[in-house]
Amino acid sequence: MVARSMIKEEKKSSKPKMKGLKTRVQRIKADMGKIREDQRCIKEEQRDIGQKFGDVRRQCHELRLETEMIVKQSAFNRIRLNIMFNILRARQDGDFDKAAALSGFLTSISDGRKL
Repeated sequence: MVARSMIKEEKKSSKPKMKGLKTRVQRIKADMGKIREDQRCIKEEQRDIGQKFGDVRRQCHELRLETEMIVKQSAFNRIRLNIMFNILRARQDGDFDKAAALSGFLTSISDGRKL
């Protein structure tokens, strides 16, 4: 009899421990599920950020090319304006041969630019 009562007491005392252990395991599993979901969200955000960074990098490259083009165009326009100014000065001075030569040069570089 004493042995049976001791076994019953052990079972009774181990049941609350098992119940607490199961509760903790369930809580840990739930936490792991939340962590897994958080990690998935983080990976998606990292992927999105990577794509956005790539887009920004491409836009930066395009802007750099456009800026270079504008700088070249500006330099070309400055040269053309300088030639036009020299044509006007040559005409004022009565040097029509120089004005004609500069006009021909201006036409040739302008035509070459259109091609």
